[in-house]
Amino acid sequence: MEYWIWLSLLPYIGPVTANRLLEHFEDPSRVYRAKIPELIKVKGITERQMQSIAENKSLDRIREIMNSCEQNNISVLLKNDVRYPYRAKIMADAPVVLYYKGCFQNMKNPVAIVGARRCTQEAKHKAVALAQQYTENGQTVISGMAKGIDSYAHTACLNAGGYTVAVVGNGLDICYPSEHKTLMDCIAEKGLLLSEYPPGVKPSRYTFPRRNRLISAWAEHIVVIAPGKRSGALITAEYGRKYGRQVEIIT
Repeated sequence: MEYWIWLSLLPYIGPVTANRLLEHFEDPSRVYRAKIPELIKVKGITERQMQSIAENKSLDRIREIMNSCEQNNISVLLKNDVRYPYRAKIMADAPVVLYYKGCFQNMKNPVAIVGARRCTQEAKHKAVALAQQYTENGQTVISGMAKGIDSYAHTACLNAGGYTVAVVGNGLDICYPSEHKTLMDCIAEKGLLLSEYPPGVKPSRYTFPRRNRLISAWAEHIVVIAPGKRSGALITAEYGRKYGRQVEIIT
């Protein structure tokens, strides 16, 4: 596991390159031991990326992360795990490592419900009604545990006895927003909390768009409710179209 985490955190190596390295070497430990003449054969790899692999051989931080995961009851999902949904892992930018709390269930026709953080009562009712409807159909409801539409969708799914997945833009030892601690705990107990980030990583303007791409990758259908201009929900929709998902925008 430590070599997987090492690969996922290498400077200048994003998910696309990490996946190309895995395709070429098949196992992260082989990437770790690879020399420049071997690395140069990887499609699209740059000199800076090869140097990053060659120079970053310490596993001290990786072991700290693994210890922190253990202390915070956080588990690690590797890309070669059968629980990693096929529809998500085939994407070129699929994370090779994800962190999670909760349980995995069969995700039947998963639908993402995302939208405005500040929304009208009408938009809230739409989110709740849709989440209840999808839950009654046995579908998984995916969202981002943000204020507004996201939290209403998660809560409605849980209240209806359904299975919900929350994808967050920070380490799972952090609750953001802080007022969603009860919701986060409930999802960890009855659903699944998912993050690309190891413990200790705080939410930022950079992490949220990456979180949104994961929501799109794990869902088959995306419903965006009352999105604001330049909102994260619209970024989720853009990724959804890129990934070939069904996208529905409700204004």
